Amino acid sequence: MEFSLENLYAVEHDVDSVFSGLFGDKWQELTKAALMKCDKPTLSTLVLSAVGVLGKSKAMLRSAAVYVEGLHKEQIECQKALLRGKLQESLLMSNCDKIEALETTVKKEMKSFSDVVKQGCDEKITAKQVKAAVKSAVMDDDRRRTVMVFGLEE
Repeated sequence: MEFSLENLYAVEHDVDSVFSGLFGDKWQELTKAALMKCDKPTLSTLVLSAVGVLGKSKAMLRSAAVYVEGLHKEQIECQKALLRGKLQESLLMSNCDKIEALETTVKKEMKSFSDVVKQGCDEKITAKQVKAAVKSAVMDDDRRRTVMVFGLEE
């Protein structure tokens, strides 16, 4: 028996009809002494009805357990997806903030070579100063240094 609300209500109705059919509305007050007073046909009817209802209930409970387990797994997957989405959104926001900070820094602080050349230099650099700089770079045996002089004729 597959789990569904309709089947669940049907099993509940079967249980109610077994109890009320045999004992009326006082089935909750049923005692061992009252059962001992019943005749065999009544007891056999009660046992057969109870076994039928228990069989349906067992099948329904198994089906319900499988259904609930599936829902539980689905809920876990949905929560994982939700967390992944929130994590991705958080990373995107963090990256956007970093990019905006970088753009601001570049706009305020960085100048292009042409901007520097346009501004010029307040001091005049003499040929003597250039020779001294080149000579000190050549005298040091450090090949990692590179001297670049812009605007100087070869």
